[in-house]
Amino acid sequence: MAAQTNRRSFMRTSAATAAGLTMMSALPRNVLGANDRVRVGLIGCGGRGNYLLGNVFRLAKAMNVEVAGLCDVWRVNLERTLAEVAKHQESKPQTFARYQDLLAVKDLDAVLIATPDFAHTPILIEATKLKKDAFVEKPMATVLDHAKEAVALVKEHQTIVQVGTQRRSDPRHQQGARLIQSGVLGTISEVEAAWHDAAPRWARPYEDVRADDVDWEQYLMFLPKEPFSAERFRRWHLFKDFTVGTPALLGSHLIDVAIWFTDDPLPSSVVAHGGVYVWKDGREHADTIDCVIEYPKGFILNYSTRLGNNHPVPEVIFYGTMGTFDTKSWTARGEGGGEDRLAEPITVADPARRNETSAAGTSSGPTEQAGGLAQNDPRIEGDQHVRNWLECVRSRATPTAPIDVGYAHSVVTIMCLKAWETGRRQQYDSGMLEITEE
Repeated sequence: MAAQTNRRSFMRTSAATAAGLTMMSALPRNVLGANDRVRVGLIGCGGRGNYLLGNVFRLAKAMNVEVAGLCDVWRVNLERTLAEVAKHQESKPQTFARYQDLLAVKDLDAVLIATPDFAHTPILIEATKLKKDAFVEKPMATVLDHAKEAVALVKEHQTIVQVGTQRRSDPRHQQGARLIQSGVLGTISEVEAAWHDAAPRWARPYEDVRADDVDWEQYLMFLPKEPFSAERFRRWHLFKDFTVGTPALLGSHLIDVAIWFTDDPLPSSVVAHGGVYVWKDGREHADTIDCVIEYPKGFILNYSTRLGNNHPVPEVIFYGTMGTFDTKSWTARGEGGGEDRLAEPITVADPARRNETSAAGTSSGPTEQAGGLAQNDPRIEGDQHVRNWLECVRSRATPTAPIDVGYAHSVVTIMCLKAWETGRRQQYDSGMLEITEE
């Protein structure tokens, strides 16, 4: 093994890499000036959609943004969100039940897509065909063919797409990625990622949902027609038609961190095991699942979710021949490494902590963002991600989580479901862009 990476050499490498990350390729489309207002529309006015609107409104003045349109198949969501928008801007957005009508608005620059998972990419595809920029929530896709079509169209039309894996815009995660990619851990053979929960966050009330208030045909989109079901509408997280399960719903963020830090985006194979052990509520997805994902560089990613116990664990842990790093302590240590183990710990500083010096040699204390949030507010990560997207909508630069990022985690999560359903190893053919089964 080469000589150990120490704090000083990492500082030099990190600073150079950080500078390189800012040199993003410009795309040949009209660049909006600072005085040009960005008009955005929201498709999907539920909890996540309103969270994104919060990001937008905190940035609206500084970024010169206006919410020009709202779309939701449920009248209740639409009316509630329209009332919320009125608290933040004088202009009244147009409202629609069908996303096609919102996309047809000519002076609309971009859309935020925060629908149930299965609708993300079909809407993204239609937005891209109309050359609308988009922020699309994770998981980007639940069907591989949809993901491939979206990637091809975005590259053809050169639209700006930001995928909602917001850790990509977080300074601490960015610093962590540079640290791991510097080789500080030596050869990485295994990564662990876990997202656990004990509370039934999916158990949304549906008894008062009326069929007359829902455009059910529009909701189903490309799926076969079926009678209206308030339960399937409100608790869509439980059903295979609408999502590919907890690796996508919860794990997309952590799987993305693992493949980002290791710089190995597409898997070789996936196996999975689990079942419905706790929540006997008619769900079609496992409430407890372990997935073993193998990558071409020669390591495995163990992803797990259990919905019966949320004992805290680090989100992601990296195991290398020279030490270990996790995203809870944010410290690379020699523990577990071999003879050439890391001699001294290297900690990635938290920007929210005053006077803490990072491995890159910089220090920062709590600051306020344009929207008034303190740097240690948990919402700031989302603000940073939406800000990056809006900046790229103006400049035509590549955002921090472009469409290839969404494609990568979508491939993994689709394979996880297939592996669990069949009990067979799923393989990804990077040449043919296809998933096959052993």
